[in-house]
Amino acid sequence: MQNKILKVTRAEYKNIKSKIDSKGTYLVEIDGGEIPNVSSFFEKVEELYNFHTLNGTWGKNWSAFDDLMTDLDWLDYDKHIIAIHSYDLLFSDKPEARKILMKYLKDSILPFWEEDVLSTVVDGKRKEFTVYLIK
Repeated sequence: MQNKILKVTRAEYKNIKSKIDSKGTYLVEIDGGEIPNVSSFFEKVEELYNFHTLNGTWGKNWSAFDDLMTDLDWLDYDKHIIAIHSYDLLFSDKPEARKILMKYLKDSILPFWEEDVLSTVVDGKRKEFTVYLIK
């Protein structure tokens, strides 16, 4: 298994989505056009991943996002897909935030679920993670 980030067209994603096993896959879809800033991104992620149901509150910052995305114990899925529609519009108020998000995905979250979970979590198991950036 190789976790990855892929750039695809709407038509390509539509085809991919039609083949997703909805019972075994946790699918998160984000419309980049509705996420102009980091704050709205964290609010959307909180909603989609049910962060608000965890004990206490999460920090709503990049480090806390990374911590929670490398946990996900409350979601019983082996496969995760994050689809970001209109990726080029994501963080329109602060485009450099796209680089920060990609850094956390590439350098921490995806490698964690691909390999690191085996050596850092008792009885840890890999999760397949694919991120689609849709134009």
